[in-house]
Amino acid sequence: MYSDYNNYYSIFRGNRQDMINFEEELITPYQAIELIRKSIGDERNDELFYDRLIEQAPTEKEKSIIQDIRDNEKKHNMILREVYYDFTGQMLQNNINMMQENMQNNLSYTENLEKALFGELEAVNKYRKILSAMPQGKCYTLIMSIMTDELRHSAKYNYLIHMAAMQ
Repeated sequence: MYSDYNNYYSIFRGNRQDMINFEEELITPYQAIELIRKSIGDERNDELFYDRLIEQAPTEKEKSIIQDIRDNEKKHNMILREVYYDFTGQMLQNNINMMQENMQNNLSYTENLEKALFGELEAVNKYRKILSAMPQGKCYTLIMSIMTDELRHSAKYNYLIHMAAMQ
């Protein structure tokens, strides 16, 4: 059917490789473990940031939505600790290290919602990279559950930003 299929395919493939840098998407298991370690701290900082956001929320409905997201971040922290232990055999200490940024947050409610939205979207990218190094099974499923939670959170923050714009 296609007389020059191999040539066509190599041209198409060459163009795709120019557009996509696969090394940015795929990481080693060691890099994944380091990202998991960093993510444990990130989830804790998110939790503290969301406490501040709950204080700023103007309605009980909005507070409830953000509380649900914050509670998910606590769950993510525990899941990541379990995955880290499964890979390394080491338990990470509870490090309650509040970021200076969270202590001195003078942003408005809407600005903090936008900050939260983009933080969730960055987290999706981070967890997608971690997934690239996960073997199929329990750890893969747990990281996938975190990633899908982060996607749900971003949708909720879009809703809250919309609600804030309507007030």
